[in-house]
Amino acid sequence: MNETTDYKSGSGYSNEAVLRLQERRDDVAKAMRFVIIGAFCLIIPPVGIALIFIGYFKLKDAQKDMKALYKDAFVREPLANNFENVIYQPGSGFSLDSVKNFQLCTTGNRFYSEDYIRADYQGVNFEVAQVFVGYVDNSGDSSYSKTYFDGRMMVFNFPNKLVTSVIIYDHKFKNRAIKKKEVKKDAVVLEAVQFNKDFEVYAPDQHDAFYLLTPPVMERLQALSAKYQGIAMNVTGSRVVLAFHEPGKNAFDSNISIGKVDIDLEMKKVQAEIDDIKAFITVMLTPYEVSRSV
Repeated sequence: MNETTDYKSGSGYSNEAVLRLQERRDDVAKAMRFVIIGAFCLIIPPVGIALIFIGYFKLKDAQKDMKALYKDAFVREPLANNFENVIYQPGSGFSLDSVKNFQLCTTGNRFYSEDYIRADYQGVNFEVAQVFVGYVDNSGDSSYSKTYFDGRMMVFNFPNKLVTSVIIYDHKFKNRAIKKKEVKKDAVVLEAVQFNKDFEVYAPDQHDAFYLLTPPVMERLQALSAKYQGIAMNVTGSRVVLAFHEPGKNAFDSNISIGKVDIDLEMKKVQAEIDDIKAFITVMLTPYEVSRSV
């Protein structure tokens, strides 16, 4: 089955939202000109400062609108076209308690989450949200900050129990919630040499790891590891939690600043993220006996 959906320019997307997005991009360009002209006019301080302030607030307002318009134009409809029972709440996300319960990354004193999605695909209910977890210390003469996780977390609820407990980290994933010394006794060595080099697998019952990590599942995890700066997975019963560490990027946010909106490029970018979700669910639903014979 081909899991990639091909969208042609203008189909399935809100043309009105795209036009409004383009208009706000023009406003961003105008605001930036205010700031630049204001900088040059600082030889006359009152004029220059006034222009900079006007440009700054116009810029912030336009960028905020652009973010919302981008989601209307390029995110909402593709989600509805690919999944069932879609709930998309850009301003909401996972709670801190939920992220702690996922047991994938260290938690600090900074946290926020947004772009919450809940939907169904092939009978599997899943949730996705952008998550940032970090730490800041302003107690000394100079501040210290560290990012523990910046990317997306996904929770999949499969119809049947998969395993008792299996945790997987690729070697690039830092700031883990579960430290090596805590699970050293549960380390699993698989028959796949390259996968052992790229990932660490922990399971109290090693049979669970061999049952879960079929060749197609390992291939899918390796493909995701190559795409992101770190991935981790925690499987408990029928629940699978997957985390992609991708600092500074939001899959469903605009990177548009000024200029013409490239509709096809934005479509492909969002669709690629959707296809990753679909492909992961499909491969997890594939029985080992079937995948082995392909």
